[in-house]
Parts: sequence; C-alpha cells; structure tokens
Amino acid sequence: MVSHHPSGPDDAPPEQDDGPASSLAPSPTQSIDESFKERARQILAHGQTVTAGSVHLIGLDEIRQELGDRWGSVNERVHVYTERMLKKVLSPRDVWFRYGENHYIIVFAQADRKSAQLTCSKVMESLHQALLGHADTQRITVKTAVVDVGGGVALDTARLADLLKDAVHKPESATTAPPLPADGAIPAAEARRPHWTEMPADANTPPLRPKVLFRPVFDVKHKVVSTYCCRTDADTARTLNCMDTFDPEREEAVFDLDMETLSLAVSTYNELYANKFRYAQTIPVHFGTLASSRRRREYIQACRMIPRVLMPFLAFELDGLPAGVPYGRLAEIVAMLRPFARAAMVILHEDAGDLSVYATAGVKGVGLRLDGREDELHILERLQAFCPGPRKFGMFAYVDGVRTPVELEAAETAGAAYLSGPIIGEDSEVPEHMKRCTERQLLQRSRRRHHHDTPWG
Repeated sequence: MVSHHPSGPDDAPPEQDDGPASSLAPSPTQSIDESFKERARQILAHGQTVTAGSVHLIGLDEIRQELGDRWGSVNERVHVYTERMLKKVLSPRDVWFRYGENHYIIVFAQADRKSAQLTCSKVMESLHQALLGHADTQRITVKTAVVDVGGGVALDTARLADLLKDAVHKPESATTAPPLPADGAIPAAEARRPHWTEMPADANTPPLRPKVLFRPVFDVKHKVVSTYCCRTDADTARTLNCMDTFDPEREEAVFDLDMETLSLAVSTYNELYANKFRYAQTIPVHFGTLASSRRRREYIQACRMIPRVLMPFLAFELDGLPAGVPYGRLAEIVAMLRPFARAAMVILHEDAGDLSVYATAGVKGVGLRLDGREDELHILERLQAFCPGPRKFGMFAYVDGVRTPVELEAAETAGAAYLSGPIIGEDSEVPEHMKRCTERQLLQRSRRRHHHDTPWG
C-alpha cells in the first residue's frame, strides 16, 4: 500500500518508480532496520529536496504485542486509524507510505530533524493512548536515517521521553521550519487545497486544528450533572461557519471535525475509565459524514476501535439532518451506529423536525439548539412549542444553549429532560466528576462564574 498526505482525489496514484513514496517491501532475509537503511539510502539519493534527517520510520509492533490475539481481527482498522492521523498532522509537502507489515516511512519536506522526530513520536503517543488507553513515553521510539562519516546511512533512535525533555529547553527559534524555495513551487503530486484546519488566519498565525470541548448536561429528573456532550470551541465554530455551505471543502472540514471529536471523546474516556471515572458522553456526528459512502466507511471503521466497556456510556448525536429525510435512510444510519453506543439522538437548529420518522427509525431523544442572538421572548416561545413534541412520540427532549434563569425554568416547565449551556456549566477540556445539585445551586454557581470568574463547583 502506498499513501501520500492527501494531494488530490482519494484514489489518485502517487509516484511509484523512483520517487520517495515508492514502497518496496522489506526483504524477508533483512531486519527492518537494515531494510529501512537501504530504503532511506534510495530516498536520500533521489534528489535535492530530500535531506539527511528528514526520513523517519515508525512502527506498530508494540501495539500489536499488547493487543495480542486481537491483532488479527483489528489490524486493518489500526492501520486506517494510523493513516488518518498521519493525514491530519503532516503538512501538504510531506510524504508518507506504509512499509512492510507494521511500519510507516515518513519523509518531511521542511521540518528539522528534532521537530520531525517529535512529530512522529507524538503520532505514536496518540495511537498508543487511543488504542491501548496509555502511552509509555520511554518505550515510544522513532528511527531516523542519518548520513554517517563515510557517507553511508546510519540509524538514530530517539525516545519520546527524551524528545519531550529536549523540547522544554529548546529555544523557540530552533523549531522554526526553514523557508520555502525562492520560487515557492510545490510539486504537483503534493499540491492540494488545504482544509480549514490547515489555513492560518494570517501569515503570523499557526494553522488551526479542530478543538473539541466537553459541555456538562443537567439531568432535570435526577438533579445531577453526570453527562457531557462534545462541542467545538468558539474559534472552530466560527471558522466553520465562515465557509460556504455548499463548498466541498466544508464537507471535508466537517468530516475532519467529526473524526477528531470521536477520537478525542474515546481516548479521553478510555483514560478516565481506567481511573474508575464514569459518566455518560454524547458524541456528535454530522449527517454529511454518514451520507457519503467513503466518509461513512471511514467513520464506522473508527467506531470499531471503541472499547466495548465504553459503549454502554456513549450516545451519538446526529447533527444537520435535512428536512424530510426518508425513514429508510435514517433507520439505516441509526442501525449502523447502534452497535457502538447505547442510543442515537438528533439535534435540531430549527423547531420543526420529522418527529414521527425519528421515533420509528429508532432515535431515542431530540434536542433543540438555541441561538443566543435571539431575543428571550422568541426563545421562550420556541421552548414551549418544541419540548412537548418528542414526548408524544416516546422520545425525550433536551435543550442546548440555555443561558438565563428564565430559559432554564421555561425549558423544565415545557418538559425538557436534559439541559446544557452556560447556565449549567462552562465547556471544559476534560469532563468533571458527577455533581448533584438543584436548580438554585446551578444559578448560584452561574452567578459566581459571571461575577468573580471562579471555577464552577
């Protein structure tokens, strides 16, 4: 299998004969180190654009060892997850390809040796954390091809723990990538339109990445905050909203966000679960992601990496359902998601929804997302009209974006089962322990946050 950081249509073939992305499999008689040294020698001899210290090798051997007997059934999904991460973190000019059974060669176009090693190591750390639930920085290593005194190729093995230690003391200027060539030319095989996650706001702003936060949810009946829903931060949402709704690049950006959300939600919960921390978690996924066969296939493959012990605590939240979605289409999507979570829900931005279709298709709850720019009277009318609807069809109603005491009371009176928004609690980078509280306590904490900027709770 040969792969580049995406540079065109998904199935566009990369250069194979003499370019740095060609992937001759290691010889059965060679160790992976000797085989990689030989392959690196070919790459370094290819042209002036590839320099010593820019060719790196990462492997999945430790993950394979820890997964044990499960490896045979999940190895292809592990590779899909790995390749997805490489596409996300590497620049458009970098090249990567699968090498042998469990290894990847990465060729950096610009990053210096230490920066490239750190990038590769962080990829491995994320993989270990997501797939195994832990990451031992002493064991995670990256092999780098370097030119020795005699002009041959030697290997430098770097541990993530050492790289992180060096990075703390490294001057900021040392991490700056070298400038582009004077003509700024990018080879055709590497050229592509960047996704929103790679587009800087200006020349001095680093590329953006989708950022996902955890929003607390109040259980009206049980008077407890024990559920968290994943939400994008304001900058991410603003960037996404500025893109043309019908731009294919926006669809890919939304897909990137959904994949990032799924990965972060699962890896965070996996780590917290190991520390005896339990909570319910809602993971949003957009209709556009599941409507495309390619994106749906990749998303479901990622879902198959969810540990079974977490599935009873997870729910998917379908966002962006078009009006009039056919029952069969929605039922198919719900059926695809059901094996990986306890429930599927729908979040609406408008009041009208095909509630009978949702219920028949197996949806358990329907939410309404409030727009804080609306006047309060209009919001109250929307709440009174929306909340009774899902209950008529055997589903629960929830409201996202509750900001004032009046909205809180109106949503409860209208029959909402769950509430989230600024008055319930601020978005955070990690979920917090369960909190039992009354509405009065919620309001008191909200006032403290507003007037004194103190942490909630």
